[in-house]
Amino acid sequence: MRPSHQNALDRWLTAERGDRPEEAEVALLELFEGLPLIAPPAGFAGRVLVKAGIQAARSDLFASRGVRLVLALCLTATSLGLLWLPPTLRMLAGLWSLSDLVQGGVQAVIGASRWLASVLRLGELVLTIGRALTEPLTLPQVTAALVVCLLASSLALRFLRDQISNERNWTYVDPS
Repeated sequence: MRPSHQNALDRWLTAERGDRPEEAEVALLELFEGLPLIAPPAGFAGRVLVKAGIQAARSDLFASRGVRLVLALCLTATSLGLLWLPPTLRMLAGLWSLSDLVQGGVQAVIGASRWLASVLRLGELVLTIGRALTEPLTLPQVTAALVVCLLASSLALRFLRDQISNERNWTYVDPS
């Protein structure tokens, strides 16, 4: 460490030993501010990309003549489309009337209510199946059998854990 930072280091260590957290914080901040910034040299990322075989991205996307041509064609097509938009909208507005709008709304409500009815039918089926599966579990004989199975699996897990724990050692290769 350079001698110029030694004073800040000594003040920080003295403040830490003396249990003065505010002074220690200030001295530590001064010590960190004195450290040089670590930054890669200029052009580092470009050299890494070249070394990896990846071409560095162009700095200006619109420098290519092809990109400029495509952009000009897109703007031309958009402007021509804007010229045809008002007559097209007038023609489409003439196709729809108030009765067509009301009929479309009614059809949408009918479709939504049919979808809701089918979802409710499916929910009722799932609820019926759930009741059919849970009713036998409430019988005392079935509950007792489930408790016995739970105890047997817990006991087996305990014996398996003990067996695996006893076989652990620091030797990974058989010495013979």
